[in-house]
Amino acid sequence: MKILIISYYFPPFNVIGAVRVGKLAHYLHTFGHDVQVISAADQPLQATLTPQLPEERVTHTPWIDVNRLVQAALGGREKVARQGYATSGGSPTVKALLGRLGLLYKTVLHTPDGQIGWLPWAIQASLQKIEAWGTPDIIFASSSPLTSLIAARVVSQRSGVPWVADMRDMWTTNPYYPYKGLRKRFDRWLETELLQHARGMTGVSAPIVEELRAEYGKPAQLILNGFDLSDYPTPAPPDPDGPLRIVYTGMIYEGRRDPTPLFQALKLLGERAERVRVAFYGRYLNIVHELAERCGVPSLVEVHDPVPYSESLRLQAEADLLLLLLWNDPRAQGVFTGKLFEYIGAGRPIIALGAPDNVAARLVADRGAGVVPASPQELAEQLDRWITLKEQGQLIPSPDNSVRAGLSREDQARRLADFLSDLTSN
Repeated sequence: MKILIISYYFPPFNVIGAVRVGKLAHYLHTFGHDVQVISAADQPLQATLTPQLPEERVTHTPWIDVNRLVQAALGGREKVARQGYATSGGSPTVKALLGRLGLLYKTVLHTPDGQIGWLPWAIQASLQKIEAWGTPDIIFASSSPLTSLIAARVVSQRSGVPWVADMRDMWTTNPYYPYKGLRKRFDRWLETELLQHARGMTGVSAPIVEELRAEYGKPAQLILNGFDLSDYPTPAPPDPDGPLRIVYTGMIYEGRRDPTPLFQALKLLGERAERVRVAFYGRYLNIVHELAERCGVPSLVEVHDPVPYSESLRLQAEADLLLLLLWNDPRAQGVFTGKLFEYIGAGRPIIALGAPDNVAARLVADRGAGVVPASPQELAEQLDRWITLKEQGQLIPSPDNSVRAGLSREDQARRLADFLSDLTSN
């Protein structure tokens, strides 16, 4: 098949969406498909992902960043790439005011998202690629940002090539969707207008796929995020005399993905907690120290800037335990964080905090990939058992290799290839 991929996020820019699409493109190419990718250059993200698709198969276009002034106000693009758009310091009143102003700004200028300035270049580059390369069998567009879907729809209209929408999250029914009123009605109209014209759809969790099928009556396929064992470096031998090391890589959503139950469990351990260290690596982590202070355990917590993807995987593989934060809200039941699959690939036990009926928590529990504690007290008791193992010079046991079955990036790319083939043959 000839497959044109339209995705704002793509390597070398280090964000989970770029990892997903980069791996799918790499394996589709490895399987023998003719793949071309249209993406954006000069993104406000760290360019630390290693591209695997040959350079001549990727077009990075210019674009207009509507957030340039905001980035300058927050200390520049380099700082935003490290820490995100979060502000630090200030009273709760000031933070609330800044939050409202930020939402107003996004309501007006992020229509439908902060990458809308890429749209004309994405469309132009896609049509030029089709003219030079030949007509593809199908277009695969990954969202978010939603601008990728608009570009795919326009290119499909002009070229007659069918397109597929890859929904890493839902749109207006996403539990993190922030808008109301006219803006929500507009987004809902645009969502329907786009997706009803897609030949098919893919989603990262079964609830998302089921919602897409029910809403649009289109073919929809589950394509998980997965992991790639070849990405993981050989971990250093564990330090039997060191503390129990818990690692978190990613972002924190204040009030949604919350490490407080872990900090409360550490407080319950009393002096035993001195044998534990919790390390956070990523963006939007300003709240972590504040939460640790509230629980009286700031000395046990480290916060670090984002690290390159390969370093993130090394840290995961060398950890005693990995922390997975889930939103304890029924609306987030179908949300699979991509971090879960990286953790599974790392082969270390996972502590999943949040709603036990979330798809990620169920996978951890059902596959024996770690623990899903029901309370800080239950977690404290489990931590005490792990501390005892460390004190006895033993390693924290890894989950069985069967936990990984069917979850690799290659497995997901094969499933996608079969789905795209079915769509183009019908």
